[in-house]
Amino acid sequence: MAFGTGGIASLVGFLKLWFERKDAFDKARREHIEDLARWRNELQGTVYELQALVEYYRHVSADYAWQLRQSGIEPTTSAVPPEKLNE
Repeated sequence: MAFGTGGIASLVGFLKLWFERKDAFDKARREHIEDLARWRNELQGTVYELQALVEYYRHVSADYAWQLRQSGIEPTTSAVPPEKLNE
């Protein structure tokens, strides 16, 4: 009764607009979270592939080093360790 009919209609309209905007925001947030999860899973798959590739080449180089040593050749490398390993 304090607002009158016009005040109540304005309040209802405001609340309706508020909840519509909140629903739109929640939907956008859900979609963003789903995108982040999908990107994370894709990146994780790529990391696993790269780790498998590194492990393959590590084994190949170890095999070659072993073969060289069996032939009496001492293998040397020009590889430089990463900066973090030097610390």
